[in-house]
Amino acid sequence: MTILKSSQAPCNLLFALLLIAFSNNSLADIESDIINKLAIGEQLAQYSYRWDGKDSTGFTELFTEDGIMERWLAGSFVEGSRVEGRAAIGEYARQSHQGRLADRQTRHHFSALVFLELTEENAVTENMALITHQRAQDRAAFISGGGIYRNYWEKTDDGWLIGKRVLFSDSFSPGSSRPDFRLFR
Repeated sequence: MTILKSSQAPCNLLFALLLIAFSNNSLADIESDIINKLAIGEQLAQYSYRWDGKDSTGFTELFTEDGIMERWLAGSFVEGSRVEGRAAIGEYARQSHQGRLADRQTRHHFSALVFLELTEENAVTENMALITHQRAQDRAAFISGGGIYRNYWEKTDDGWLIGKRVLFSDSFSPGSSRPDFRLFR
C-alpha cells in the first residue's frame, strides 16, 4: 500500500500542474487574487478592531471619500440608516462612540468571509456578523444584533477601502423565509 501511495505522488503533481497550465488563471493572476483577498481580509478585521476600540478616526479611514453605510431589515431599507461620505461616517462614529455606546464594550465577531466578486480594482464580499455588547454591570456580554455585511471595496492608492457597507440585519418570524440576498447586489 505504501508503494501505491508513493507512486501516486508524481501523478498528483502532474495533475496539479496540468490543472494550473490549462486553467483560465495564470500563476500571476492567482498570486494577485491571493494578495488582494488577504489585504481585504486585513481591512475587514480592522473594521471590527477600530469600531470596537472606539477609534472613530481610524474607522473612518477604512472608507472611500464618498463611502456609504446603510442597513436593511426584513428585506427593506431602514429609513434614516444611510450615512454618506467619509466626513459623515466619521461624525456618526464619533457620536456613537461618545453617546449610545459610551457605557459599553462592543464586539463585532466576523466570520465566513466570501468573495462574490474580485477584480484588480473592485471587490464585493459578504461575511456573517454577531454583535455583542457588555456594560460594567453585565456579568457577560450579550448579543445585541447580527446579520450579514456586504462590502463593496475599491482599490485606491491607500489600499483597499470600503465604498459601500450594507448590513442586512437578522430578523425572523415564524413562517417567514430567508430574504434572497442576490436581489440586493
